[in-house]
Amino acid sequence: MRVISISLACLFLGSVVPAAQVASRSSSSDSYSLYAFGDNIGGFPMYYSDGNAVVGNRTPPNATNVGKVSFTHDSSGPMVGNPTANTTVNGTSKPPFENQQLFVPGPDSSDHQIGFTQNATSNQVTSKFIWYGHFLLVENDGGEYTSLFYAKKTEHDDIFSLQWNITDDDDEGDFISISMRGLPPSNA
Repeated sequence: MRVISISLACLFLGSVVPAAQVASRSSSSDSYSLYAFGDNIGGFPMYYSDGNAVVGNRTPPNATNVGKVSFTHDSSGPMVGNPTANTTVNGTSKPPFENQQLFVPGPDSSDHQIGFTQNATSNQVTSKFIWYGHFLLVENDGGEYTSLFYAKKTEHDDIFSLQWNITDDDDEGDFISISMRGLPPSNA
């Protein structure tokens, strides 16, 4: 298992900062989106796609409930996602999803898919998200801040399934290590 401690994350991010300076967003009223950055992934926004988290340069096709996500988060609770826009079904405008908590699979989960839930199970971590500047990290059970986000290629160009904690045994070449940030790309 690859774990990035806060000191390694600081080195990766180009600076050394004490763990005490890792901060969460200051207000739950602030709304923001998440963007994926990695090899050939230059700031793709996060989408809700039938309960799964995906990133891409366009709306994922073939999903019943889909939309770009806007989050709110306070320091002690989950990141709550809502759509940035409503969808129109039979002439009626409605949100494709509401008040969904972002989760990463827990350490005992065999599934790596990051997703959304309203009622988290014991294998869904919803309340350990931490901000380091604009970088999203997750605190593990040992108190280390980790960034184990991966994008898994899908059958659609430039649309990726968002995964957590991929090991060398899981990686068949379809995964790209990414960082998740709360700041859009400079060309947005």
